[in-house]
Amino acid sequence: MQIFEYPYVIITILVMFFIVMGIIGLYFTMKSVKTAKGTAEKSFCGIGKIENDFEKAGALRKNRCVVYISLSLDSMKRLYSESKAVRMYEQIKKILLNHFSINLDGEISLYGKENFVALNNLEPEKAESCIEKCYEEINEALVKQETVNAARMNFGYHCTSSNEVSFKTALGRAKQACSMAEDKDVLFCEWDCSNGKEFERKIKIENNIQSEIDNNRFFLEYQPIVDAATNKILGAEVLSRLNSQTEGILTPRTFLSAVNNVGLNEKFDYYIFEKNCKWISADKEKRVRYLYTINFSRHTLCDEKLAENIIEIVERYGIDYSCIAIEILEDKGLDKNEKATMIKNLSCLKEKGVLFLLDDFGKGYTAFGDLTEFDISIVKIDKSITQNATSKAGFLILKNIIRTAHELGFKTLCEGIETEEHKKAVVDAGCDMLQGYYFYKPMPVTKFETLFEK
Repeated sequence: MQIFEYPYVIITILVMFFIVMGIIGLYFTMKSVKTAKGTAEKSFCGIGKIENDFEKAGALRKNRCVVYISLSLDSMKRLYSESKAVRMYEQIKKILLNHFSINLDGEISLYGKENFVALNNLEPEKAESCIEKCYEEINEALVKQETVNAARMNFGYHCTSSNEVSFKTALGRAKQACSMAEDKDVLFCEWDCSNGKEFERKIKIENNIQSEIDNNRFFLEYQPIVDAATNKILGAEVLSRLNSQTEGILTPRTFLSAVNNVGLNEKFDYYIFEKNCKWISADKEKRVRYLYTINFSRHTLCDEKLAENIIEIVERYGIDYSCIAIEILEDKGLDKNEKATMIKNLSCLKEKGVLFLLDDFGKGYTAFGDLTEFDISIVKIDKSITQNATSKAGFLILKNIIRTAHELGFKTLCEGIETEEHKKAVVDAGCDMLQGYYFYKPMPVTKFETLFEK
């Protein structure tokens, strides 16, 4: 009797064959997934492992490079959505993993909520190249998601081959370098002896900032704002400068972080506001014809006595409220109570004739929700969006922001215009007012006054 004379036997054999093959395939698939997972877990390790490996390499005097990476997606959460920020965060993690771990045979760890620490053996020049390539890929991902300027990112790194430098010291130096990159508004900084001295200088400025205000060491400069249609001067932004007793002339990029870190936002804002009002009052007839925009921290705008203090200063110098415009900085997120206080203050001053600008729109804490919650008149669009408008995606983003602002009844002001291409892009996008080095740089009072005659 032939076995093939019974079809059910053949079917049984075939079924058994496919079951065995399926089990074998499943086994290798699970093994592959486990291997991949193990590789990923090995690449994204704990900070403790990085510290141990740093110390081991130091004993052998091997070169070690510690990179501290600061990331904030707060702007993306407010401008777009929490879910979009989460997806982008996962994508950024993968890019960081590839550039600082897998491609370099290095290690990277989460450090806190959104920050990272990486360890590799790169020399400074190669470390900078790695950072630039990594950020370029992240920026391309942001552009594809149409979320340009929605992520804040800075890198600080420290390279050493000395076995006398501990991991905590190296990490502290990388953090200092990252902090300096944030202050300078650059992508990255390297810690070295000179940068260490610069960090000490920063602390020195913080220690002296209150006495600098008390001793009236600040002076004002003005950067004109022009009409997009006629190029005529409409007014100017009021900019503060510090003539430090120990450090010479300093710009806000250097001293504003000191004001914030020491908690002197309110004192400083009222001080600069009064200086400008005093200057206007010295030649009211000529000066009140222009609009003067002056920066105020959200810390100050949440002050219960803000409206009372502003009204007192304006009345004391007898100037028109219509020439005053307050720029709402994007330096602080607000809780429910703070937001209510700020809205109340803005409403009170708006009734007097004070105008409000939402500064650096599209950056940091500013969002479309602020357009409806705050009683503003002008949306001031951040320079990074302005300067990105020369690309197709950047132009569409700018145009949509301007269109939305106009539909809500607001004027728009684009800052950071430095080239003819920038100007053409923002004018084509429909912006109302323009500001930037292409037209005028910040200038002393005496030079600014000569423009009145013209």
